[in-house]
Amino acid sequence: MFLRTVLRDLSIAFSSVYSGWILWNLFLAFIPLFLSYILFRRKDLSPTKIWGALVVMSVVGTVGLWPRLPRVLGAQMQMMNALVSGDRTAQLKLIWWIALAALSLTLSLSLFQREKSRRTAIWWLSLIAFIAFLPNAPYVLTDIIHLIRATSSGVLRTWVVALVLIPLHTVAILLGFEAYVIALINQAHYLKQKGNQRFILQTELLFHALSAIGIYLGRFVRLNSWDLATDPTSVALTTLNALTTKRPAAVVFVTFIILTVLYWVMKQITLGIKLRIYYSRKGIDALDL
Repeated sequence: MFLRTVLRDLSIAFSSVYSGWILWNLFLAFIPLFLSYILFRRKDLSPTKIWGALVVMSVVGTVGLWPRLPRVLGAQMQMMNALVSGDRTAQLKLIWWIALAALSLTLSLSLFQREKSRRTAIWWLSLIAFIAFLPNAPYVLTDIIHLIRATSSGVLRTWVVALVLIPLHTVAILLGFEAYVIALINQAHYLKQKGNQRFILQTELLFHALSAIGIYLGRFVRLNSWDLATDPTSVALTTLNALTTKRPAAVVFVTFIILTVLYWVMKQITLGIKLRIYYSRKGIDALDL
């Protein structure tokens, strides 16, 4: 009886209120992290690590996508109906999607086969994809609103909120933002290896600014990273409107400041942990330093 009650409470939390948004957004946060290793630290990746990362991302993405699968299938059915009816716009969109899928497959196969990060045309296209998906990593900071909605819904028991939702959101948000931090550390490592370390700070600030814009477009305008490929004109116009309108520009600026401060703090912690591990492998006790 007790177990049945527990399972029922958890079911309500994850189906009626929560619906898995945090896991889907965490999956999107892992994409730029994965691309950063492919682009900037390819020699550090073994085939085992690559496939292991793909498996973990697939599991997280599948679990996150499952609650909204009916919505995705419904959108695909609308697309099929439009194609059957001879909708010219739908036909052009399908052709564009097929071209993007073929390009993505080509990029994936090419990058996976390379042992070093060489700046070819494919590398530059992959860099564009990295920049497009990068805002998804710090975007998880805004997923706190799902926790607020869940706790204020009035249908969840206190123990579910305290022992399930809060820890889940906390871990997911930390992992998502850490993915952002490591991705930028990887690109900084790449710049240093190429003798361009003087551009590291400027590049980090540029990525913070682009991510701030991306977070605004995703949270308030409800655009996605792939809209850059499927509807670039709309994204460009919306971005220009956001940057030239007082309120959106203020939101972007505040987000930029938050990302800059949090990134600096998390970067120091991440590098400190990395240094601690390095000392441990060398047999050096950090407490003796």
